Amino acid sequence: MDIKPEELYRLKDRILVDIRSPSEYEEFHIPGAVNLPLFGDEEKSLIGLVYKHRGLEGAKEIGYQIAQQKLQWLLKAFKELKGKHSKVVVYCWRGGLRSQELCKFLSSMGVEVFRLEGGYRAYRKFILEDMERLLEGKRFLVLTGKTGVGKSRLLRRLREEGYPVLDLEMLAKDRGSVFGKVGIGERISQKLFDSVLYEELRRMDSSLILLEDESRLIGNVHIPAPLWHKKEHGIYVELEASLQRRLRNILEDYTCFEGWQEEAKIALHKIRKYLGEERYKKAINLLEEGKAEELALLLMTDYYDRTYKLQKRASYKLDCSDLEHCLESLKNLYTQLLKERVAP
Repeated sequence: MDIKPEELYRLKDRILVDIRSPSEYEEFHIPGAVNLPLFGDEEKSLIGLVYKHRGLEGAKEIGYQIAQQKLQWLLKAFKELKGKHSKVVVYCWRGGLRSQELCKFLSSMGVEVFRLEGGYRAYRKFILEDMERLLEGKRFLVLTGKTGVGKSRLLRRLREEGYPVLDLEMLAKDRGSVFGKVGIGERISQKLFDSVLYEELRRMDSSLILLEDESRLIGNVHIPAPLWHKKEHGIYVELEASLQRRLRNILEDYTCFEGWQEEAKIALHKIRKYLGEERYKKAINLLEEGKAEELALLLMTDYYDRTYKLQKRASYKLDCSDLEHCLESLKNLYTQLLKERVAP
């Protein structure tokens, strides 16, 4: 049976099965889906090569030969999934031959599954269009402030305590600056970012959501337009802290893991022209000499603080020199705004 992307969220006790190759799945997939590839990466490349030289019929022939060898394994895997979930949904990239033929085979063996009409491509189109609906009636409480002031720390604490926090940096696997990848390592594609963002928004039923002020581009992904528009019209809270407090936060966040120096060196090269040759050489020397505190101080005073500009006038300011006190103040502010039923 074919179902449309919007019907996915009406199905109870369902599991999604991505039958694309492992590398396709790794690059992007519907959150929560498991991967049971009809073709491995090398097999998919082979089919593509045959298609190039022998056309569609030749590609179909080799595809059927490869798939034939996996049918018993797939049958067993799908039977196991059906034993655990009442509804199994299969999808490929465009809802084409891969999912169609597999579903026909499973049905002939008495295993009935759903097929996502239009595949992942249709799902992606749906979530990007539906994101605007999810944001209706929502307002953002946006934390802003200079580098190292503790915005991410506060959001993590609030999230742990059950507050509705949209942690864009966590979803993007990037801290949103030139040093944003230091200590993270992972990368995420735009398609996967949009998917996890959509799923996160679906879970939020509060009218007031907390997030950090971000640029439109976070690392290698961009914030979708509906969300960006909402953020830009949010309620801004500027956090303030002493340079020494901010410096301690930076050192704890960026230098507490092995190998940070090499990643920092790569990041420094990216801002070489903004630092100028003299400051760039000094920064490299401090890094190589292991003087992390002096390096962080140089970057904060000669780069980050110079480029910092408050884009929106803050409605509130909070002293974040003491994280616990700042946390309580922010919680009180959030409660106050909820009681006032701040309209979007």
